[in-house]
Amino acid sequence: MNGSPRITPDELKAIFDRLQHGGIHGLLVSGPNELYEQLGKIGYQTGIQIHTWRWTINRGQYLEQHPEWNAVNRLGQSVVDHPPYVNYYRWLCPSHPEVRDLLIQDYRSLAAIPGISGVHLDYVRYSDIYLPIGLQPKYNLVQDHEMPEFDYCYCPRCREGFRSRHGYDPLDLPDPSTDTLWHQYRLDLLVDLVRAIADAVHEVKSVVTAAVFPTPEIARRMVRQDWSRFQLDAYMPMLYHQFYHEPVEWIPQCIQDIREEMGDTSSVYAGIMNNPEVFTPEVLARTYDQVISAGGQGLSFFTAGGVTEEQLKVLTR
Repeated sequence: MNGSPRITPDELKAIFDRLQHGGIHGLLVSGPNELYEQLGKIGYQTGIQIHTWRWTINRGQYLEQHPEWNAVNRLGQSVVDHPPYVNYYRWLCPSHPEVRDLLIQDYRSLAAIPGISGVHLDYVRYSDIYLPIGLQPKYNLVQDHEMPEFDYCYCPRCREGFRSRHGYDPLDLPDPSTDTLWHQYRLDLLVDLVRAIADAVHEVKSVVTAAVFPTPEIARRMVRQDWSRFQLDAYMPMLYHQFYHEPVEWIPQCIQDIREEMGDTSSVYAGIMNNPEVFTPEVLARTYDQVISAGGQGLSFFTAGGVTEEQLKVLTR
């Protein structure tokens, strides 16, 4: 849900009441801290949990002041002036202590806002090495190998940190994409950052959730996101089946794959790109039941504004 300070408290309460009576238990809201302070009170009144939804690694507000914080691809191009795919892809590099401290303090401050139930991490990954198969034609791409222009991060700090640990520069390799140590090094950088954020948020007695790629295996391969090791309270894998040219039945299959790798250590809510023409009441009911049978805790919708009355009836059946 994208919040707006222009919505009156009464209008917000009416929206929250509708969703709460329709079986929705929480909202992930994007907006400034001032909005969260307002929503925390209304959420408490209506029984809706409010989780602050803020992008993590993809943050473009530091481009001019701190260009050295930003990710660099295998060609030596920084996202400062060569953003991949789209102009808003301006990725920070998790190897920088300043980036780590900034993100920890930001999420800690969000968690401390009265009435807030948790913080939600989005874009908590590297840039896409591979786009979903359904999106590649949009960019005139056939991504059947790791292309250097989409391979991150090769900034001086990443390379030096790896070299000091393993004794060689990944750029000295004929094909860095085949080096398992270099792959693991970058996975670990992000895992360490996310765990530090989670520890800080948990100190404020708040929960941490994240939007992640469909399964840990897919995430590691496509965006260097080893979310099976994040140690968060709940995950909302983005099971947008159309992007992958998969049927709706792929959604509970992903939940089963997640449980086989991770066990029951955290809650998992299957994220769906909600289209009422695809998720008719019958399809939604079947998908929900299959997700629960596969070990999931429920569904998360992108976005709340598109949930119809017919769909809400399914959730309260």
